[in-house]
This record gives sequence, C-alpha cells and structure tokens, in this order.
Amino acid sequence: MKKIVKIMPHYEPRMWGGGTRLKEEFHYDTDVSPLGEVYNVVALPGHADCEVPEMNCTLSELYNQKPEWFECETKQLPVRVNILDPMEDLSIQIHPDDAFAKAYNGGRGKPEAWVILDAPKDGYIEFGHWANTKEEFMEWTRQKEWKKLLRYLTTPIDGFIDIPTGTLHAIGKGVLTYNISRNADLTLRLYDYDRIDPGTHKKREIQPQEVFENVNIPDKRIEFQMFPSSFEFGCRVTRYGDEPGLYTLFRLQIDEKGKFLHDRFAFYTCVKGQGTINDIPIRQGETILVPANMGWMHFEGKMDLFLASYRNENV
Repeated sequence: MKKIVKIMPHYEPRMWGGGTRLKEEFHYDTDVSPLGEVYNVVALPGHADCEVPEMNCTLSELYNQKPEWFECETKQLPVRVNILDPMEDLSIQIHPDDAFAKAYNGGRGKPEAWVILDAPKDGYIEFGHWANTKEEFMEWTRQKEWKKLLRYLTTPIDGFIDIPTGTLHAIGKGVLTYNISRNADLTLRLYDYDRIDPGTHKKREIQPQEVFENVNIPDKRIEFQMFPSSFEFGCRVTRYGDEPGLYTLFRLQIDEKGKFLHDRFAFYTCVKGQGTINDIPIRQGETILVPANMGWMHFEGKMDLFLASYRNENV
C-alpha cells in the first residue's frame, strides 16, 4: 500500500555553521554542531541517508524496496534537497560532470539549483569567474588574485539560480537557501580562505588541479531569475524547472486551502508556516514523501512548500 510518509532530516556538522535559525525557526532538534546545513532529502547509503520511521528503514532502502512508489529509471534516488544557513562563506567550489565523477570516485555529477529564502541587505554569493582562458584562470588562482578572478552576485529574496556542473560557486554568509540537486556528493574546492577545521585542527583539503580540469571556461555568466507564479486551485504555483533526467522543482504557497495534482513522486518541504497535506500535519522544516500516482493533494493552512521530483529521461 502506498502512503504519504514523513522523511526525517539528516544532519552533519559544518564548520561554517553555528547559527540558531535552523533550530529556532525550522525546529531542527539535534546535538550536531555547528549546524549550518540540513539534508531534507538524501539517500546515499553508508554516507548520508534520511530515516523513514513509518517504514522502519532509510530513504535509500525505501527506494530499493518500493520502486513503485518512485517509478524512476535510476539505480539511486535521483534528487537531493537541503537547506543552508551559513554563518560564514562556503568554500569556492565546483561539482564535476558525470564522466569525471565516475572516473574519480565512482559517483555522479551534481548539477544543482538554489532558491534564496532570505538574505541580508548586503547578501551575496560567489558565482562564476572572470577569466577568459584556462591559463588566465590558473595564473590568477596561483597568484591568489581572488578579487580579479571571482565573480559575485547580490542575492534577491525568492531569486532562483541554476548551477550546471563545472560552475564555480559558494553561498555567502547569512544567505538562507533551499537547494535541490542530483543525489550525489562530489565537491572540488578551489579555495577555502585558509580556514582551520576545528574538528581536525588542519586546513581542509582543496583540489585546484581537479578544478582546473572541470571549471567552465569561458564562464557562462549565469544570473538570478525571478519566476512568475500563477494562482491555481487555491495555490500560488511557481514552476522553476521540470527537465527530464535532472529535477523537477515547483513552489506552492497556500493561504488557507488549495489543491494540486502531480502524478509523479514528490517530496514536499515546508519552509514557512504549517498546515496539512491530505490531513497529514506538516510544519516549517518538515518534509513528506508522496508516492507516484496518489492523485490530488489537498492543503489546509498557511504554508510555503517546495515540491521536489524527477522526470525520467526515457519517457
């Protein structure tokens, strides 16, 4: 029997974390410290794997045990969702493509996208670079000409930005984001501000040579996008993307009551407010899984929800 189930968040310490917002506003109750990132949806066995208490298993196990819940062509769950609230800038990094990831550690590439939930007035992200050639990129890196090399963007609240593989990026201090990505985990760092990891008392490893091999040159100069929304059956719906083989990302904002039909599986993450989805309670910070072909979802309450799903390539 298919049923709607809650997905428990997975926590890992982050040296750039340590704020109180994730605990106080999103109700994340954990001793993991410093907390700066929460995996709302992740299914990497033996590494990072959400628990599904109602099914007495992990999310990766559920994916393998109940393929009819997902109806996906991929061996692993194809999407991952996390919320970040950094107290310091993240490292300057890229995620490589599938071919490099497979050869490097047997993994997959990790294209992703962010939606800015909140940011200070002077909030920013590092995104892309100004080098015109690989030689210029390498030279500026070796000379630590970061102001010359690194490209920064201001962060509009509700802004969406796509991050193809090979894109240099880093979320800035105080920028609260909802992130969707491939369910993979290979990060190559170019620069980490020479910080000392309090857990190891050493600098974190960087991989400049691998970044040189994978960074997009010339840079694609991607910018933030502000997507329009439409009012449908009581929901304000924003459609960010629905690309086969990548991810599906919608946003549903409900003031009192609404309904929405999405035939494929969906992870609904509440980023503000509270209410019910088909009488299942959900509040800020929580995620539920709705299996494929469950029909209309009926919402009650005042909620801001993100819907993360996947469309098979071979359909």
